[in-house]
Amino acid sequence: MKSYRFFAIVASLFLLAAPLSVSAQSNIMYGSSRNPLMNSANPAFFPSRSRAYLSLPGMNLNLSSPLAYSSIFQYDTAAKQTNINLNSILDTLCDDKLRFGTNINAVGFGLDLGKFFLTFSTQAKVDFSFGMPSGVVTFLREGNSGYIGDNTLELLDGNIVAARVYGEGAVGFGFRINDELTVAARAKLLIGYLDLSDAGSSLTIRTEPDYSAMTANMDINMNYTSFVDISTDSNTNQTTTHVRTYMPKNYGLNFDLGARYATDLFEVSASILDIGPGIHWKDGVKKIVSANENNSFTFTGVDVSSVMHGGTLDSTYTNMLIDSLKSLAEYKTIEGEGDYWTSIPTKVNIGGMFHITQGVSAGLLFHGEFERGIVKVGDVFKTKNVGFYSRTSVLARANFRDWIEVVASASVLTSNGNWNWFNPGIGITLTPFRAIQLYTFLDYISNIYVVDAKQLNISLGLNLFLGSSSAK
Repeated sequence: MKSYRFFAIVASLFLLAAPLSVSAQSNIMYGSSRNPLMNSANPAFFPSRSRAYLSLPGMNLNLSSPLAYSSIFQYDTAAKQTNINLNSILDTLCDDKLRFGTNINAVGFGLDLGKFFLTFSTQAKVDFSFGMPSGVVTFLREGNSGYIGDNTLELLDGNIVAARVYGEGAVGFGFRINDELTVAARAKLLIGYLDLSDAGSSLTIRTEPDYSAMTANMDINMNYTSFVDISTDSNTNQTTTHVRTYMPKNYGLNFDLGARYATDLFEVSASILDIGPGIHWKDGVKKIVSANENNSFTFTGVDVSSVMHGGTLDSTYTNMLIDSLKSLAEYKTIEGEGDYWTSIPTKVNIGGMFHITQGVSAGLLFHGEFERGIVKVGDVFKTKNVGFYSRTSVLARANFRDWIEVVASASVLTSNGNWNWFNPGIGITLTPFRAIQLYTFLDYISNIYVVDAKQLNISLGLNLFLGSSSAK
């Protein structure tokens, strides 16, 4: 037995050292019965065979990309060379976003008191997304021929880039109504450190009915808050960076709800996470806006007589045109321009597991994620859905020798109407001495060739158990 446990520790340490890349919540972790981190997906979950646990620093890295190697490069067999497929890149970015995120689990604690249990956790989170607005793709591929007169072509709709860094401290309470049914709730205090979000930027192109002129109007309007202050001296052109070390006053409060019904034969569960308005940004707020009030440029064609003189090209006229175009993108930063809110995507989990034997279970899990835009108008909040992502997984779980748990999955992923049909995953949780637990989960493996993988999720970390119970 000792040799098996030694091997398990060595194997887990090897997995912990594996390369890191990664998507949103890992469905495969939801299928675990012994890992404390399953509580983050449903507050009604508490790890079996433990009275108390301490979750030490661990990491979950997230990567969801519509682009893969085959989307970017195309091999020309006739010319025997590899070319960049620009049309494929534009179409792909138009349909979906590049999304990256990471959760660093700083510390967590759970205490089972029989009829009820308490949980506490702290995390640092990073979210980033980048998308190509459909209007830009239309203009690059088709030009403006279909948008004449009052039919204005909208190139930008705010769906370009968003970034957020924030901390989360959570306190949860679970209550066992009877031997089968458990309900739970969790409150989350959010502290915002960095945010870059669109506040209504736009770029439109209008072409006169007689094609005599084409006018572009651009309005840059971004919210920006950061714990890093960057300033440039206009006289010396020297840039200085100052990191603010105090706790920012950018707070938010969200809630999680969960329920679990379990018998000896089966269990069903559901949770809804991040209910609430999100983060209120009011400390170090800045506005990034267009530098010019009437930010437009009208193009009436090229006067050849102004460009060519004596058979030579006069760059003065062309440089003037280039400078006029550049002025559209010029921006300025305004300090302290009021407060604003940003939302945290709301997540829904619905799952069920059938216990085939005492140590083997199988089931299904649906995870949906609503990415929302939020605007505060006076004292009224208005929200709009700007993205929906889902993962539907077939799960299988097996427990061996009381200290090895293996979970496997196969998931179907959707992102704004795009489907990815087969994404396997596997995870292992090792608790060789009942006091120390090592775990690693690899989920959403969309392709065995890393360069063609569009989804990937990996989690790893270490937990300590301060008490155990064989009755669970």
